[in-house]
Amino acid sequence: MTRLLMLVEGQSEEVFVKQMLTPHMARHGVFVAPPILLWTKRLDSGGGFRGGVSNWNQIRRNLMPLTGDGDAWVSTILDFYGLPRDFPGMTESLGVGDPRARVVALQERFAAEVNHQRFIPFLALHEFEAWLFSAPDAIGAHFGNAHLANLLQTVVDQAGGPEMINQGEDTHPKARLRSLVSVYKETSDGPTLLEKIGIAAVRTACPHFDIWLSRLEALGGGAA
Repeated sequence: MTRLLMLVEGQSEEVFVKQMLTPHMARHGVFVAPPILLWTKRLDSGGGFRGGVSNWNQIRRNLMPLTGDGDAWVSTILDFYGLPRDFPGMTESLGVGDPRARVVALQERFAAEVNHQRFIPFLALHEFEAWLFSAPDAIGAHFGNAHLANLLQTVVDQAGGPEMINQGEDTHPKARLRSLVSVYKETSDGPTLLEKIGIAAVRTACPHFDIWLSRLEALGGGAA
């Protein structure tokens, strides 16, 4: 069975990989190892802090040990929103107007920098929480607020899709959720909602996510 190693940005992504991506990929003949949560700071005494991204070297240091496994494929789940300014290709990408084109260009540069034939880079457009907007009705039902579903659908319609909800400081997907749902808890509600929504709905509403998932599925050689 094909093995896949994952580097993820935060706890929500970690839970998604463990609870949803792993069983989904197993049906396609791909074994996903327990995801690696990105270290933000290691302490001399041992341990440290995990989650979030502050600079490119931090990403590279966390990723390189995974690419040292010559038999496994490697991928990432990092948010496009909030990527560090020194991420490879970031300056050049600012001249590209369409967010999908920007994130694809950054992924291509990411792959070139890592230079590993089994590396499949993925930057969530614009962040993990965008996937939750794939099913506004599920969010409304989860919080017992039917009107909330209408508000979320309006956000999606105005943006042109869940993945197009933007990078504004107050208007990125997580900020939108928190402004509409004051009780939203990222590490508990996020993964729970995603399970209720399901991978099929997310890939239908989020074409960038679908392209990445299809590439991972193909690693299994067509098993399903």
